[in-house]
Amino acid sequence: MIPLDSQNFESYLPTYDVIPDKWEEARHVLVEELKKHANAINAREIGFFLDQELLSGKAFIPGVNIATDGGSSQQFRSILRIVVDVGPITGIVITVPHGIFVDANFTLIQLWASATNSLTLTSTIFGNADTIRIIGPNLQITSDGIYDRCFAILEFMQEL
Repeated sequence: MIPLDSQNFESYLPTYDVIPDKWEEARHVLVEELKKHANAINAREIGFFLDQELLSGKAFIPGVNIATDGGSSQQFRSILRIVVDVGPITGIVITVPHGIFVDANFTLIQLWASATNSLTLTSTIFGNADTIRIIGPNLQITSDGIYDRCFAILEFMQEL
């Protein structure tokens, strides 16, 4: 089990002010501080929203225990993100392929879409199961408005 100390979940870089003068002692302190910095940096959400699968920088609770490692797997699961260009929304129901391989290991974490009508200067966000959902290889958006552009953001895992 992962110890629940503040450093594991701290998103700010830790500070330190004392490094021993002797290299043998300083080396250990520096290695530990570099580990803390790497953990804090890697725990940040990545701000890229691209049209290809990429790591979001988010981590999800550890998965199921794997029998091959003695049932001690406590690795956090990586959350992936992809942006789907839905294009214009001109009808009640729009269906577009999302390009994600959906199987028994797929878990949806977040799904929302933002649409804009540049003529009327109106925008909306689709974010509940009544307006946006994944059906197999497709993304389905239900709307009562007309928008000239729409982008959907999917965050998901491909592991149990």
